[in-house]
Amino acid sequence: MSRSYRCAICGRLVSYEGPLPARYPFCSDRCQLVDLGRWLSERYSIDRDLTPEDIPEHWRGGNLPDDND
Repeated sequence: MSRSYRCAICGRLVSYEGPLPARYPFCSDRCQLVDLGRWLSERYSIDRDLTPEDIPEHWRGGNLPDDND
């Protein structure tokens, strides 16, 4: 069964089968870099301090995601 999502940057419809693609929620390396650039230029920001509840339980205690998460 094919599923899909829209790219968070350009809105392109991305179809996939199986688990979410490694690029999710983006459609391409370009869109990932556009998003990174927006964070680095401070166009995006988090307007409050993070709490432990904001962090997924499986990342707590130093278990950060790798390229396969």
